Amino acid sequence: MKRQSVKILMIILQFIFYFGVNNLFNVPDRIVYNTFFIYLILNLTKNMYSFKTILIWEELRKQLRVHTEYLIVMLINDIAFWGVKYIPVHLIIGITFTFFNILIIKIIRKQFISILEKRLLIIGVGNTARELTKIIRENNFTMYNLRGYISANNLLGVHQEVCIDKDKILGTYEEIEQVISDKRINEVIIAMPLADNKQMLEIINKLDGKVRNIKFIPQLNGVYTFNSKIEDYDGLMLVSTYNGMNRQINRFLKRGFDICAGIAGCLVLGILYLIYAPKIKKDGGKAIFYHTRIGKDLKPFKMYKFRSMYVDAEERLQGMLAKDEKIREEFYKNFKLKDDPRITEVGKFLRESSLDEFPQFINVLKGDMSFVGPRPIVQKEVDMYYGEETSKKIFMVKPGITGMWQANGRSDVENYNERIALDLYYIRNWSLWLDIIITIKTIKSLLDKRGAY
Repeated sequence: MKRQSVKILMIILQFIFYFGVNNLFNVPDRIVYNTFFIYLILNLTKNMYSFKTILIWEELRKQLRVHTEYLIVMLINDIAFWGVKYIPVHLIIGITFTFFNILIIKIIRKQFISILEKRLLIIGVGNTARELTKIIRENNFTMYNLRGYISANNLLGVHQEVCIDKDKILGTYEEIEQVISDKRINEVIIAMPLADNKQMLEIINKLDGKVRNIKFIPQLNGVYTFNSKIEDYDGLMLVSTYNGMNRQINRFLKRGFDICAGIAGCLVLGILYLIYAPKIKKDGGKAIFYHTRIGKDLKPFKMYKFRSMYVDAEERLQGMLAKDEKIREEFYKNFKLKDDPRITEVGKFLRESSLDEFPQFINVLKGDMSFVGPRPIVQKEVDMYYGEETSKKIFMVKPGITGMWQANGRSDVENYNERIALDLYYIRNWSLWLDIIITIKTIKSLLDKRGAY
């Protein structure tokens, strides 16, 4: 009943906002009531008032979908029945309501946390449990209240190295029923992707009827997830997925997204050039230089950047690599140096703010790069870390200014195996929506100045 009251509150707030916007355009009340009824029906049929436990990206996608449908229906009605003079108000509502609803939902979730929160218990203490915990902590929109973990290391020979806070382990598998009762758990996630069918069945049988929701992480986690859905095949569970890159329409949409991003980026680049080019050129070199990188189909191309190093940077590097083993080890680990003496004063600022990357928007417009994609690498990285087969898989698409591993930590993601896994995930799970999410995450990383050097 409490949850239903919160849903009613959401509808009331929507109506107040809707009524206020319509009043600005002097829309007759009968049209206001009729159009809000249509809007309400669309929301109810799409289950928009469920406050389901999802990430903010999924909530945004749901809101965009329902408001696009609303906009189409309203435009048809305006042309057919109410008159084209009401088109502006419905355009404004269709565009602004998406973000208004996100804001209202966040406020409601924060104010009614005791009613809407999900008291979560994770079964598992290994790497998967740790990754899950990280995601929950970074996405408070999910409304999860993580109460703790259950160690299942004594379950049918399962063994996991403890990778989470040991103080949050509430008990063993044999004690799970008591923990659920004591902590009033209403949702459980089984974070044991290597458990077999027999072990999973035992866990699920033990949980049946004791919690509201049971979720589990399968073995193929991290391979195909973004475009996947569960299908019931007459009692068999099938995971259906597809590679979005294989569809011609998707490649057309991606290029359109790149062109829009490239034009916007080049406009900003022009302003940055006027401001920083004179400072960069003080040592006698050019403001923009190019570096040879590996692109689509492993073909080399010239990638542009603002010059952030002294003109004789390459000679200085070779001298340092020859003299200092520690520098040599650090450089060949990431092909970067954290405290690099070759970087100029203005270059340091450009790197920390990632403004040195903006000339790459020229590459995007030229078609050498995409805005989002695998990070372009040098040939030595292919030889030392990627290998020809993996490189062919990753660079079946154009490299990007930003991508999965930049959005998930940028230079903080130091392990090449992890970088490769993230880029492969991107290739397998690509969609235009994934590009949008990566773009937003990258902007957040830039504002946090996380992992930039």
